[in-house]
Amino acid sequence: MEEMHQRNWLVGLIIGIIIGGIIGGIFGTYLVFQNPKLFPWTQKTIALQSSPSQNTTSQPATSTSNATQPSIELAVENVVQKVSPAVVRIVSTKEVLDYFFLQVVPQQGLGSGVIIRPDGLILTNNHVIEDASKIEVTLSNGKTYKGKVVGADPISDVALVKINANNLPYVELGDSSKLKVGQFVVAIGNPYGLDHTVTVGVVSALERNINVGNKTMHGVIQTDAAINPGNSGGPLVSLDGKVIGINTMIYENAQGLGFAVSSNTCKKVIDSILKNGKVEWPFLGVEVTTMTPEIADQLHMKYRPGVLVAKVIKGSAADKAGIKQGDIIVSIDGKPVKTSDELINIIRSHNVGDHIIVEIARKGLSETLRLEVILQAQPVPQQKKNKNNNPLAPFFNFGP
Repeated sequence: MEEMHQRNWLVGLIIGIIIGGIIGGIFGTYLVFQNPKLFPWTQKTIALQSSPSQNTTSQPATSTSNATQPSIELAVENVVQKVSPAVVRIVSTKEVLDYFFLQVVPQQGLGSGVIIRPDGLILTNNHVIEDASKIEVTLSNGKTYKGKVVGADPISDVALVKINANNLPYVELGDSSKLKVGQFVVAIGNPYGLDHTVTVGVVSALERNINVGNKTMHGVIQTDAAINPGNSGGPLVSLDGKVIGINTMIYENAQGLGFAVSSNTCKKVIDSILKNGKVEWPFLGVEVTTMTPEIADQLHMKYRPGVLVAKVIKGSAADKAGIKQGDIIVSIDGKPVKTSDELINIIRSHNVGDHIIVEIARKGLSETLRLEVILQAQPVPQQKKNKNNNPLAPFFNFGP
């Protein structure tokens, strides 16, 4: 009997604790929700569990991000409707040598262009029309015209072509200096003959200096908008419908690495061709590299920010001014120069014939030198051409 009594007492105690815990929990929860200021750590939980109207306000984050998508799509559609009618297909024909049969055969190249004046002035790449014996331009309405080269600049890879037509749709060139990395852009062209193909991307980088063969293209725009063979010469357009670049090249075997000549460079080329019939770029005449502490250690020099002169081209503006190999260019006209790209951009902002003051540090001298330089015209890379430009000349003697 005594053992049973103890067992009943223990069961009763456990039941009492459980019932007391439930009642205490209910009362405690009521007390907390009625007096949240006394328990600040609970306010976040209360806010999440409050009225349904607050739950509805937590959803705009998703709807806002979705709302931007239609606006971008609409902007792209508007750009295409505005610019696409001014985009043209350019087929160039040049004579090349068939080395197997030793005979000259016509070879066609495909590119794009964009009309920039209603009288048929077309902006494209130099490499699209270079050495062409025949140029055909097809408009968006399917009409084809014979094209004539007005002028070209191999250095910037920009060319102007004219067709005999009027009242054509045309586009405006925007200000590429206002571009920002990450800005949406649209590329329109004729890749692989697929007319008026549209791709969308962003500006990946600005003011790139790209080595292409025996020349360097300065200040180009990098984009991840898809650019393929046949896109060359087509426009790169901002979402306000202004042409901010002319698509020019891609990195082979790479994805998302396309480049366009900036619209401000194109403007300079266009103005120079129409006024002077040619294009001249200012040229200092040095090969340089950005100075680093490692390079300074190798040369046993004290490091200072600047640009190391690796080579001075004989007869150039730098040579005539007394700049020497091993000098460090530290400023131009009082503006500090810390990288080779900065030096290039400063020089290109000037004109041929401008006088500039180049400040240099020279090994063995405690003070810098200030040299006056008169900028010369940059030599145009020339392809070796045989007499009369005859493809068979290397194999046969055609006389004096």
